[in-house]
Parts: sequence; C-alpha cells; structure tokens
Amino acid sequence: MERVFFAVLFTLFIVAAANALYQDPQATFTNNMQDGTLVYGDSAMLSWDVVVRNNNVALSNIDIWISNKDSGARVGLKSSPFIELVSYNLYLGTSPTPQLYATTSSNSYFVERLSPETVYYWQIVAIDKTGNRYHGPIWYFETR
Repeated sequence: MERVFFAVLFTLFIVAAANALYQDPQATFTNNMQDGTLVYGDSAMLSWDVVVRNNNVALSNIDIWISNKDSGARVGLKSSPFIELVSYNLYLGTSPTPQLYATTSSNSYFVERLSPETVYYWQIVAIDKTGNRYHGPIWYFETR
C-alpha cells in the first residue's frame, strides 16, 4: 500500500511542478527597415522575421502501475524549443492603430499604391498551427 501511495504522490508532484513552471512562449520580431525610414515612390517591400521560443517542458505521458510484486510511476517529459508559425496578419494604415491589410504565409509583403508624404504604421501578428497569436510591435515608415 505504501508503494501505491508513493507512486500516486510522485505523479501528482510531477504534474504540479510542470504546471508551476509554465511560461508563456516568447516572440521576437525584427523587420527590414528602421522606424522612420523614408520610402520613395508609391510601393514598399515589407519583410520581417518572427521567432517564437517555447521555454516549457510538457508532460508527454504518465504511467502508473500497481501489482502484487511491483508498483511505480514513470513520467515522460518533452520540450519543443520553437513554435512553428503558419501565417501572418499584416496590419497597415495611417493611424497609429493600423487595420488588417492582408494575411500571408510568407514573411514579406509588397505594398502598392502608397500616398506620398504620409506616415504609415504597420504591425505583424504571427499565428501558429494551433491558432495562438503573437502580436509584434507597431512600426512606421514615411513616404516621399
């Protein structure tokens, strides 16, 4: 009976520890131009890189066995350091809170028909395969 109690207690401890160590994934955004870049003409190529790092360890399986001769517990752990991104929402506009402009699976987008002498704000929201969204900073550029 003591073995059963120890196996169950050990398993509960592992589950509680894994939950206590959970951290939200961290996203890092970079783009191809510095804020305030001057764009000459009526088009611009916007490109970006997003890396989402998952610092968590997840429980992959829990086995508890109890028999007359033996009992115990086995816990499998797995980690996935990077999260796969499947699409990007590009927000673009002349307001500091840009509106959805396009959705793409590429990390670049060619924007046409820009007005001269205008400040444009843009933002990327990266989406992973489970639908989680990672919001990047709002950047801006100016047209001439």
